Amino acid sequence: MDLTDAQWHLLGELVSAGVTDPSDSGDSAATAAARGIDLQSFSAEVAFLAFLKLACRVDDQWVATDLGAALHFRRLLESAERRLSEVARFVTVNEASAPEFTLAVRRLAQGSISFEEALRGPQRTA
Repeated sequence: MDLTDAQWHLLGELVSAGVTDPSDSGDSAATAAARGIDLQSFSAEVAFLAFLKLACRVDDQWVATDLGAALHFRRLLESAERRLSEVARFVTVNEASAPEFTLAVRRLAQGSISFEEALRGPQRTA
């Protein structure tokens, strides 16, 4: 889904806890600001998320819908997968210069050894 950084941030905040409209009170505005929510664009951003059925209003708070939460966690998963892929590529590029280390990193990433086993060294985990 093509959301702006501000919309992704707001969706993440709505997943972790409901947000009272910052225009309702000074306390609501202070809380939203402390969570890094842009007070100027909140109304437009939350309306757009509601239009996409990613957020809804429950009583006096905006919260993420199940679809919004699923999309948020899918984005986090994809980000972690990209990072793991970059680690694997880094290991492949450096395999010749540090074969024991790269073997331990590869096996750790694959889940075939634990973190503690990787720390002990690849020669003891084979």
